[in-house]
Amino acid sequence: MQTPRRILVQVTLAFALVAACAKDSYPHLYRTQPLAPGYADADVAALAHLGSTRVQGGVNFGVYSASATRIELALFDDPESTHPTRQFLMTRFGEVWNLYVEGIGLGQAYGFIAWGPNWTYDPNFLPGKIDGFVADVDALGNRFDPNKLLFDPYSRAFHRLHDWSKGSTASGPKRTEATYAAAAKSVVVESTYSWSDNEAKWRTMRQDANAPGHRWNDLILYEVHPKGFTADPASAVEHPGTFLGLAEKADYLKDLGITAVELMPVFQKPSDGGYWGYQTIGFFAPELTFSSRQLPGQPIDEFKYMVDQLHQRGLEVVLDVVYNHTGEGGLWRNKIASNDVSADPSVALYNFDAKEVAGIYSFRGLDNAGYYALSDDKQTYDNSTGVGDATRCNNAPMQRLIADSLRFWATEMHVDGFRFDLAPVLGEPDLSYRNFDATHTVLQSIIDDPVLQRWNTRIIAEPWSLNGTYLSQFPASTTKPGTGWSEWNGRFRDWWRAFVNFDGTSGNISSCNPMPCTTPYWSLNSQEGGVNGGFLMTGSYDWFHGSGRRPYNSINFITVHDGFTLYDLLTYPQKQNRCGPLNPVCCDTPNSPFCDTDSGESNNRSRDWGGGNEAFKRTQMRNLFTAMMIAHGTPMLLGGDEWMRTQLGNNNAYSTLADNPFNWFDWGTWEANDDRARMHDFVRKLLRFRTAHTYALSPDDYGSGAPFTWKNEQDTTPPDWNSKHLAMHYYDASAGPQLLVLINMETATVNFTLPTGVHWQRLLDTQAYFEGVDRISGNIELDAPAAIAGPAYGVQDHSIVILQAAAQ
Repeated sequence: MQTPRRILVQVTLAFALVAACAKDSYPHLYRTQPLAPGYADADVAALAHLGSTRVQGGVNFGVYSASATRIELALFDDPESTHPTRQFLMTRFGEVWNLYVEGIGLGQAYGFIAWGPNWTYDPNFLPGKIDGFVADVDALGNRFDPNKLLFDPYSRAFHRLHDWSKGSTASGPKRTEATYAAAAKSVVVESTYSWSDNEAKWRTMRQDANAPGHRWNDLILYEVHPKGFTADPASAVEHPGTFLGLAEKADYLKDLGITAVELMPVFQKPSDGGYWGYQTIGFFAPELTFSSRQLPGQPIDEFKYMVDQLHQRGLEVVLDVVYNHTGEGGLWRNKIASNDVSADPSVALYNFDAKEVAGIYSFRGLDNAGYYALSDDKQTYDNSTGVGDATRCNNAPMQRLIADSLRFWATEMHVDGFRFDLAPVLGEPDLSYRNFDATHTVLQSIIDDPVLQRWNTRIIAEPWSLNGTYLSQFPASTTKPGTGWSEWNGRFRDWWRAFVNFDGTSGNISSCNPMPCTTPYWSLNSQEGGVNGGFLMTGSYDWFHGSGRRPYNSINFITVHDGFTLYDLLTYPQKQNRCGPLNPVCCDTPNSPFCDTDSGESNNRSRDWGGGNEAFKRTQMRNLFTAMMIAHGTPMLLGGDEWMRTQLGNNNAYSTLADNPFNWFDWGTWEANDDRARMHDFVRKLLRFRTAHTYALSPDDYGSGAPFTWKNEQDTTPPDWNSKHLAMHYYDASAGPQLLVLINMETATVNFTLPTGVHWQRLLDTQAYFEGVDRISGNIELDAPAAIAGPAYGVQDHSIVILQAAAQ
């Protein structure tokens, strides 16, 4: 690393940050004074980014703050030092502070020190002192504290995580505790990874929306935790729990038959950021702990290698991204008991932090009111996200950060898509957080972004937040027909869970209170099924068509990380989220702010089918897997369900201490068990079936694809929509082989009369009779399907059957 020599130009460029970031209307750049000697006008383009940018002979630094009165750049030759090697005053132009420093380059560690109205600059100030202090938070919501070294919001790399043994990020009582040594330093890096020859072909392919196997309607998603997938030593990878470890499993994922891996958050989080990783602090930096090598820049290259390996197997990479809040935290003390008396003392605990206390890593210390949605009195934070620090997604700095972050991951890191956590928060245009406007917010900007459109980037919403559910209210692109927000279809999940679990017989079920209770009878037209039921099976036309979107914009799932696993859905009538292996903090420290015994969804539509009914549970699992694959739309599997993964009834295993073997993928147990091996084989074959029958099961628009008819058991129309059985007949042989899907969730066998004039063969029957005794599933046979003799087929209770017309 070179030693800084001198400042040549204090300010090279400034950014006029504007309220809108749609399309290319990003902040315009303008020259404020001549560039340094040796610069050419072409260098302007290289400086068009916030953060650190290498240019001729040095590095340019840009950081946003509309409220700061002074910002200094601190350079560290030794990132563990208590004091910077150099400290320079930055110059403000508009809302961006800028500085060019010659003589530094790759490997330079740095941070920012900021003053503002609540902590004014005093020339006598020294780290650890209180000179200039007015308040931890003032009437405008400012939270400046020059004792806290701030990392760059645009950091591509950190030298490590925050070291709490050297200093607390908290304000309030810890306001004078300097974090110059403790802080994670931003580091100037550039990737040295060389993409494979295959990657050039992949990038060309991704610009074609009709590329074979990668059309919008070819997508089959597999949601997985990037660490937990291989962290267990039995995963048999060389680098368990890392990006490299996941890359080593690329052949497994290809063999399974999915087309895209949806990774839970991979952005940098703090050390207490939870196992799931939804507490993002670095929107441009891959998570350090997911890299086998953790020197600055190495996680970037390892992430790229993982992407490269997945692409070589034809698998897309979709990232779960969190822009609605950050991981700056703020819970510094244990919970305390409220004055209310509760039958359950743990429920009576609540977090108590004075308004003066907040974590200051970066955003809060640079411009608290600019980055965050504050309460009406600007002393605390909006809680639309449930974690107390919602961002102002439609204010200039967050709009810019969101757009730049997405483009970085799509262009530099070659990511193929994004799933947006609590996406409605991005559609709330002002600080009131009491309305939703998809078309005049960053939601529209994202789907219209020309860079993302160039690569046919998958854009997927989690369409709910604490303010409500906005399923179907996300927009289509105004500039590219056929492109629009896809959405996790929670109604598909809820309806199918109830349709399979609610049969009107006695049993323990989680929608009943108190429990146990008698389960309701859930027919085809019950609640979410809509008029005459069944439209959930055809891409939820009523919800998506009106906004110009298509069947594939409905992401159909039964389970995801946020909730029960598929096995647990059929085993536990209630969540088991208190003290246990997946929530050990509630065992050891029940008043910890990270112990929330009432966390997780309570209305799961789950059911305990009994410990002696394991074969029947497997039948029900096959039913739910099949439901996703026969429905129009985009199916999504939860990683591990193919092996009947359990979380021991915990439906919210998110906490930091949940990062343990009980939450990781248990390859050793799975692969040694014949029942689990058969389920895995069933899913492999089922996904192969789906891919071979997209002509019927995955149309690219409403009304296109192979036509079908809803039928009753007599092979006539219409079906009895108040029942729990029906047939779907894809009758047009010109589109592809005829298919007959027979669904029976009644408690007795239903004999379906088969359409005449066709020689039918059985591809799939989910009932336990066909399960077999070896490691190969007998429930599905695609290569040598059995011929069906006779005019009818008896579909056993709680079963789904798929027949195909034999070739003539």
